[in-house]
Amino acid sequence: MDRKTKQNLFVTMVGISWFVALIKLPSVLAFAGRLVALMLPVIAGGILALFVSVPANGVERRLRRIWGKAKRQPSDRKIQSVSLLIVITGILLVFLLVLTLLIPEIIRSSQSVYEQVKAAIPGWFAYLNRRESDALWLEEILSDLDLEKLMQSFSNGVDVFFSNVINALSFTVNMIGTAAFAVIIGIYMLLEKERLGRHARKLAHAYLKPAWEENVLRFCTVFRQSFANFLSSQCCEAVILGILMFAAFALFRLPYGSLVGMLTAVCAVIPYIGALISCVISVFLTLLVAPSAAVRCLVVYLVVQFLENQFIYPRVVGGSVGLPPLYTLVAAMVGGKLFGIMGILFFIPLAAVIIELVKEDAACRAGRKEADKIF
Repeated sequence: MDRKTKQNLFVTMVGISWFVALIKLPSVLAFAGRLVALMLPVIAGGILALFVSVPANGVERRLRRIWGKAKRQPSDRKIQSVSLLIVITGILLVFLLVLTLLIPEIIRSSQSVYEQVKAAIPGWFAYLNRRESDALWLEEILSDLDLEKLMQSFSNGVDVFFSNVINALSFTVNMIGTAAFAVIIGIYMLLEKERLGRHARKLAHAYLKPAWEENVLRFCTVFRQSFANFLSSQCCEAVILGILMFAAFALFRLPYGSLVGMLTAVCAVIPYIGALISCVISVFLTLLVAPSAAVRCLVVYLVVQFLENQFIYPRVVGGSVGLPPLYTLVAAMVGGKLFGIMGILFFIPLAAVIIELVKEDAACRAGRKEADKIF
């Protein structure tokens, strides 16, 4: 069979496959959903490994400098293991510190609210007694009630409640199992990243044309560098936002300034969305302690976040990945609309990679056109 016949046969088979897939689109989507659910621990582990690899590579480079002058050089596997252990320990300590500060404050605020309600109950009863309220309205409501129907509804509600509880427990167990496998797979990926990289390059060399192989490897290299710059600048921007929140809460005499600053810095690693999560928690804590200051807390938080999102974030994060502020905002908006939080995290470095590759291709084409004019 000659080459042209093979190409025609390949195009025909691809066209038929697309036609069948469009006809059976629900079945194809259901199969894709099952496949994604099956591979979810691997996908989540890969995403986790991608995030952790950025600080782990930085720690690894510093460890190599420290041990570079040692007489007995440690192995690469040992350096990678130590750097990974340091990063995981640091992440766990940060979350433990946040929980240590947050949970006691919530418990203390809840106890304060309970004491206030308990102290106010006698006053409520005294108010009702002064009003000399009768119970005729209550008797009318009770006379219209159908106890048999009420008990039947209660029984159905109990069945639905327990069914929902069982489904929730099953979902929680599945999520915990998926998360555990994802963490294990992510750790193995980080420890075996050199070998996985060699395997990926060999597969690209074996199955792709030289031009395609070069483009794929170039894309992966630029994306890895852009994502590392993006995540580093995102952490820097989160620290800046946390400091701004602490200063604003101290300036306007709002409670929990240090806790809100730290909580904002941790949650703001997620662009645009994480700060809103910490905002809800901050307003809730303020509402428990000082209800009159809750509105002021919300206004201060939203104003600081708006100013930071519009003026600081695009320049800090966009500048690190080589994107203008407008492109950074558009990339975050499009990614969030399409894929939620993961879309925001990945679309900014992805947009930087696409723009960089388009610039290179445009420069190459422009140079080729100039050469054509000359020759």
